Amino acid sequence: MKTLIIGVLFFLLSGCAVASLAGTAVSTAIKVVEVPLKVAGSILKDDEDEEKKESE
Repeated sequence: MKTLIIGVLFFLLSGCAVASLAGTAVSTAIKVVEVPLKVAGSILKDDEDEEKKESE
């Protein structure tokens, strides 16, 4: 009986670990995608600011 309980607990806990790992992987992937977009956005914003200064 103890072996069955330990086996069930191990199965449930490993499922939680997999879900946690998947959540971490997704959040990391999102951050990896965000960084280049922020850099590109700042470059485009700088270009727009320069065009406004030139037109003034």
